[in-house]
This record gives sequence, C-alpha cells and structure tokens, in this order.
Amino acid sequence: MKHELEPFFNPKSVAVIGASRHPKKFGRVVFENFLRPGFKGKVYAVNPKGESVLGEKCYKNILEIKEPVDLAVIVIPSEFVSQAVKDCVKKGVKACIILSAGFSEIGNTKGEEEIAKCKGKMRILGPNVIGIYDAYSRVDTIFNPPHKQGRPEKGSIGFISQSGAFGAAMMDWASSEGIGLSRFISIGNRVDVDEVDLLDYLMKDDKTKSVAIYLEGAKRGKDLFKKLKEITKKKPVIIIKAGQTAEGSHAASSHTGALAGEAQVYSGVFKQTGTIEVKEIEDLFDISKALAFQPLPKGNRIHLITNGGGFGVLATDAIIKNGMTLSELSPETVKKIKASKDVPKYAVINNPIDLVGDATSARYKAAIESVLEDSGVDGIIVTILLQLALMESNVVDVLVNASKKTKKPIIVCSAGGQYTDIHRKLLEEAGIPTYSTPEQAAKAMKALVDYAEIRNK
Repeated sequence: MKHELEPFFNPKSVAVIGASRHPKKFGRVVFENFLRPGFKGKVYAVNPKGESVLGEKCYKNILEIKEPVDLAVIVIPSEFVSQAVKDCVKKGVKACIILSAGFSEIGNTKGEEEIAKCKGKMRILGPNVIGIYDAYSRVDTIFNPPHKQGRPEKGSIGFISQSGAFGAAMMDWASSEGIGLSRFISIGNRVDVDEVDLLDYLMKDDKTKSVAIYLEGAKRGKDLFKKLKEITKKKPVIIIKAGQTAEGSHAASSHTGALAGEAQVYSGVFKQTGTIEVKEIEDLFDISKALAFQPLPKGNRIHLITNGGGFGVLATDAIIKNGMTLSELSPETVKKIKASKDVPKYAVINNPIDLVGDATSARYKAAIESVLEDSGVDGIIVTILLQLALMESNVVDVLVNASKKTKKPIIVCSAGGQYTDIHRKLLEEAGIPTYSTPEQAAKAMKALVDYAEIRNK
C-alpha cells in the first residue's frame, strides 16, 4: 500500500500554478525544473494570462486540464492562494505545495485558516516553503536556479528543514561536497503536512538510511515524541534545534510563525527518543552521512591509522574527548603487520599506527586489512595526507575494497586543497564518509557508537 504522501515525491503529473514566461519569476524556474531531464511525469503550466511558457501550452485554470493531476505547485501572490486551493480540490488533485509567502510568518493566520478549511482530503505542504527536491524522481520545486544552487545527486540522507533558506544553502553545500540526498523537504508554516508526517514517510522509504532535520519548533509535540521513538528503532535521526536562546525563539516566531519552545524540553525529548541532537550546523550532515553510509560498531574501541604523526595525536585526543577508547591490537595482529613486506621497521605499530611520511597505498592496505580483522577493534579512523610524494591515488581503492569486506565502520580524515578534495569526493561517492579535521571524524564515529547503543537498547 502506497503512503498517502507518495504523490508529493512520485507524481505522474504536475501542474505549476503561476508558471511564468518571465525568466526571473519563481514560477518560471519551477516550471523549467520539471522540463529538465530526469522527471518522467507530465507537467502543465497554469497562468490566468494563458500565454505559452517555454513552448508549452498554458492553461488559464487548473480545471481546464482534462487529464488527472497528482501534484499542484502554487507560486502566486498570497491573496489568490485559497481560490487556487479550492480549484485543486475540485480538480481532484492529491497533493499541493504552496510556495507562496505572506501568511502566519507576517501575522496572516486567517489566510492559513481559510486554506485548512477548504483543502478537503488533499494534502498540503506549506505555505512559505521552497518545497521538495527528490534526487530519484527529480521532483524539483526549488525556485533557486540550478546554476546558483546545486542539486545533490542520489543518496541516502532524507533532509527536512523548517527553513527554506537554510535548506537551500545546505543542499548547495551537500552538492559541492558530493553528499547525496534521497529527498529534501521544506515544511515552512505547516498548515497541514508537518515533520511528524514526513518522518513517517521517510521511516518507510527504502532509499532513506538516515534523516537530518532543521527544526525551530513542533506543532504536535506528543506526536513528534511518539514518531521519533518509533523511527529511531529503524533509522537514525539527527536534529539541529534552532531557537536555543530567547532571542532565537523570537526570531523563529517571525520566520515561519513557529513557537520554538524551551530548548531544554526539546533536548530531553531527543534524549528519551534516541534522537541525536547536534548543536553546530556542520555536524548535521557530518553525522548524517556517517550514519547513512557506515555499519554500526559493536563497541567504542577505535583504532587510528595515519601517515602524519601530528594528525594521529589530534585524532587520539578527539577520540578520548568524545568518550571512546583506543583499541589495543592483539600480538598476532602486530606480528602480521610487521611481517608485511610493505611495512618498514621504522613504522610505529601501536595506536595510532604511524605509517610515517613515505607511506604508500600498499602500506595502508597491509595495516587497514590487519586491523579490521582484529576482534579487539570496533572501528577505525584513517587519516591520510594525500599531498605526500609517495602517496598514490589508488589509496581510494584500498579503502573502498576494505569497506566492502568488513562490517566495521571506516571513517577517513584528509585535509588539504583541490587535489585532496577530488579524492574525498571519490570516497564519499563510494560510501566512505570523509572529514577535513580529526575532531569532525571523531564526532562522526561517536555518533555511530551512540546510535549502536540506542539500537541495542
């Protein structure tokens, strides 16, 4: 049985109400999104002026379209939205996204009440949203042009954001970093569909392995508690809660009309439900991708492998600060690594393992494979300085192959410029999360350890 929100993500037909011939109008950008390669459904332009848009026939009203319409996207001034909603209901539209602003975020609660009253059984996302981006079906209602804001490739992270602007910026960043998404949803003022509904959808979505959320405040606190408790038994949820201060809460209320609530109360809810709360923006995707990509460790015994002593020291500190322990290799493992023809006598076989500055990919292979086979190791953090003269690009293959053969998590830390970034993206595309600092890598591993404990409970 299909989920009731499925028409938002996999519609067979879409009508853009407010499609425009003007290249800078939001309606033009959205309509053009659906004409790009990838979206397999039918798209209709709707505009009272009835002029063709990008060579496509334009209907003056959605009711003029003879064929069924699964999804309507409304991009018109707020004063005309309720009538457009009524027309959609009459047409039998299953789902509607209202991009238009000018509602409760500016005190216009009556406008939202009218929409809620006339929507019938049709599900509505918005108003005051940038809507949905689905990397698989290519539903794309984002009104920022693709040349200004990147669209991430297919991935395993489902992303819900109460703020459209924050969501757009994070999507752009994810795209540039090579981090794939399954679905992105901007929820705005939540006249109907909210984070609880979407958590239920993403919980049942096979393409989503972890869920990242930017939340200012919940309208259905008890329902959110129940749903978080349910989903975290199956998939990890990572939340950044905005409005941590009184001033931030006030800003949230004027942003999406949300009551942000007490930060401590929300933190308590997250802890009780097994939800991972992060405080910094960069942690939201750093942790989400680790939980989406990597298997869960059986414990918190972590081993470090590096070709830069300083990075090894920093990573050691980060592991301990994050409440994990340094694993100890068995004598058999130490003997095996030292016996390898690719590992010189001056390499330090301890924790961290320092393969030193002339390390090759073969040396990394010998160390990584041996450490992963050790029963006293639950996960590894590999730091690689790719700038060093003897380090080859095929170290990427070494890591990818090792990841395929093990059920233990592998986290990579590699700092540098353009050359390093190329290799980091290759690793990310292969499902190995990479970070530019040891602190980020340790936080990601800690999240895996914590969620493993949550699942075990």
